[in-house]
Amino acid sequence: MSIRSTLILSTAAALFGAAGLFTPIVDAAPSRSIDPLPRLIDGAAEGYSISYPTIDEHGRPAIARGQVYLPAGPPPSGGWPVVSWAKGTVGVGDSCAMSIALSDGDAEDDPLAVELSKPLLTQLLRSGTAVVSTDYIGLGTTDAHHYLNSISEANAVTDIVSAAADELPELSRTWVAAGHSQGGAAALTTGARADIYGERSDFRGVTSFAPSSNLEAVLPLLSPTTPRIAALDNITATLIYVLYGLRDSRPDLDVNSYLSELGRDYLAQAVGRCISDLRQKVSGVAPQQLLTRSLSDPAMASALRDYLAVPTTGFTRPVAIEQGLADTVVPPALTTALAAELVAHGVHDVTYLPVPNATHYDIVAATVGDALPRILGMLR
Repeated sequence: MSIRSTLILSTAAALFGAAGLFTPIVDAAPSRSIDPLPRLIDGAAEGYSISYPTIDEHGRPAIARGQVYLPAGPPPSGGWPVVSWAKGTVGVGDSCAMSIALSDGDAEDDPLAVELSKPLLTQLLRSGTAVVSTDYIGLGTTDAHHYLNSISEANAVTDIVSAAADELPELSRTWVAAGHSQGGAAALTTGARADIYGERSDFRGVTSFAPSSNLEAVLPLLSPTTPRIAALDNITATLIYVLYGLRDSRPDLDVNSYLSELGRDYLAQAVGRCISDLRQKVSGVAPQQLLTRSLSDPAMASALRDYLAVPTTGFTRPVAIEQGLADTVVPPALTTALAAELVAHGVHDVTYLPVPNATHYDIVAATVGDALPRILGMLR
């Protein structure tokens, strides 16, 4: 039994109280466009909306959208270094995407996940670092969003760097992956896969905040007969989005056959409910109420591993993980298990920073003083 499995079993009560799948990189059909953004985040002198080719977890061509922000002043020799910021959860529907919020002339507020990142991104821009940020495949595009699929999200995080550099010569190809929550997992998977891209970029490392991880070990514990524990209700919205994405990614599984009538109804609503709305809607609904079959069924458990797992091998650049100990969305026990597994698998340059009193919603702001110099050091 691995260290991570042992820690998960030994901390299951704490959770209830509170092997990456690699696919070959293939060339996608070119479909890239870039346009000025109607508004910028603080610290940016210029900003662009970009649409670019990438690939999904099955190696199929796909399109993603995202944003590019440039610092003020002339770029250094070789171009601005880049942070590819992987956003936290906004939802699975187009209306939730940052690219759609920016195209809505009446919208004044950005998605919460974007707001939570601004304390760090603003300081990066003011420090002379460009920021690119994917919306992931299926948000603002014709595809479905495969929420928390580690491979497709990592591909989108990586491919936006080269797409932006191809369009904007003031950008270098020296970059760091960073992200929060959903994006924290995407950034880590990016780090494990970076060498697949070879000389196409100069990748320097990962900084991950409260990464979603180990759900592939937790979700198979759920069945219609799982005892009702109130704090477990925190993962109901996550389960809805995961099963929505998995149903599209793996039609052979017949995900609907695992769902109760209530579960099918909530999956039907997933596209129309962004994360804050969905969490409010399912408040008090236990995840097991969505099910008529156990997710420990071998086919489902295997599919969840392939779909969700954050790799714990393959890293050749520094990795930093920041986790709030007051986080009730991503339990600190699971992040601790992930960090332990990275070390056990020989990832030598790992820094794990548990932050007392920090929550899921302020971990980025609470750690700017540590994360900013760490990221800038990686880029030097």
